[in-house]
Amino acid sequence: MKQIFILIFFILICISTKSQDLTIGLQVNDVTNHPMLNVLKPSYLNTITDPSFGTQIRRITNANSGERIVPLYSTIQAWNADESLMIVYDVDNNKHLLLNGMDYNFIRNLSDINPDDEEQIFWSHTNPNILFYIDDITDDLIEYNVSSQQQNIIVNLASLVSNPNYVSCGDDVQMQSWNDDIFTFRTSNTDLYSYQISTNTIQTINTVTPSTNYAPNVSSSGNFYFHEGDIYDVSGNYYGELNLDNNIEHSCLGKLTNGNEAYFSIAFEEGEFGGCQGTIIAHDLTDTSCFPIIPYGSGYPYPQSGTHISALAHNNSEGGWIAASMVGFNQDGQSILDQEIIIAKAENGNVKICRVAHHRSDEDEFNYYGEPHVTISPSGSRLLFASDWSGIEDGESVDCYVVELPVFYQTTDITETNNPKKLLQIIDVLGRQIISKANTLLFYIYDDGTVEKKIVVE
Repeated sequence: MKQIFILIFFILICISTKSQDLTIGLQVNDVTNHPMLNVLKPSYLNTITDPSFGTQIRRITNANSGERIVPLYSTIQAWNADESLMIVYDVDNNKHLLLNGMDYNFIRNLSDINPDDEEQIFWSHTNPNILFYIDDITDDLIEYNVSSQQQNIIVNLASLVSNPNYVSCGDDVQMQSWNDDIFTFRTSNTDLYSYQISTNTIQTINTVTPSTNYAPNVSSSGNFYFHEGDIYDVSGNYYGELNLDNNIEHSCLGKLTNGNEAYFSIAFEEGEFGGCQGTIIAHDLTDTSCFPIIPYGSGYPYPQSGTHISALAHNNSEGGWIAASMVGFNQDGQSILDQEIIIAKAENGNVKICRVAHHRSDEDEFNYYGEPHVTISPSGSRLLFASDWSGIEDGESVDCYVVELPVFYQTTDITETNNPKKLLQIIDVLGRQIISKANTLLFYIYDDGTVEKKIVVE
């Protein structure tokens, strides 16, 4: 009987991760204030209901006092391709922690990998067992199997270039192309390259701006490269300039709802060509046009400080879903966007914004590692973030938390029956309780992962 319960739980959770419309159960385009309230942080692996937005926030790590366990970065995927595994970083003990991607239990330390930078670990977009990294010592591009712990050297990047010094993915790193074929790097802060696995070839990016600490970033399809505000084509030649202000701000590469590749960024001022100022601006790489996701005006305040964007929901077939976290200027969560986490659908002319949680974090005690750095899951149904949990526990430690959106708990038709019925309701009774009905079976899934099956006589 226990095996049946586990099977049911597994099926329902797997279905939920493929949900597409992330707005289910959320308010859309709401610009009223939802002041942050003081609430005790959840105990390890348990949840609280965000009192301002009604979503579930689960604490998934258990840092000691004064220590920090955080996401890698907003531009780096935390979950693997099917969301069965995830990686977070223990700053003080210099350990990458491999967790179960569904129940968040600790599996092991990734002590057998040596990436060039703590943030530069790249899950495969297609194979849930594979991640990639550039070795800090050898400059090898390595494919690592987390199940077998086997390492496969794809290529030594230094051996392919004329100037092999200081091979690095650079600052503000982004993910590889979504087919896992193209990776980008720089050498000596001056020479910019991409490497394509399928052809075993190097492409030089012919930059028109002075190179600094930034490597080029490849777009999701591999058709474009971004470098310090400019776009380059597949041959590494200049393609166009995005309408940014004079500063390169926090950003993330992803896709629009129409499938076009995009660069999402905060813009504190109007772009060089006018307009496009706001907390989140979408730039279409195809024609270099831009439009606001969260504009300055129309009920939204001046662009919020400490904004980080994550556009990594590559398994959501609707496309265009992004997440962002804002620290804010007041940092008290009393006004719109301040201390908030949002999701948004990047569809020009039909933008949907949902404010989903307060993250309760700032840089006061932990500097950079006190920033939430929200990271969206491949399906878009969950959001990872860091927090030192403002309130009476403020500044004690930094832990990782997950916002589990209502759509994460939704089931679809159970197709084994001749007359399947859809989800009846989602309710909260001291944790989560999901009820779905198929023919005469009623399933209850509880917060501790147990499943209860009841026979219903109709």
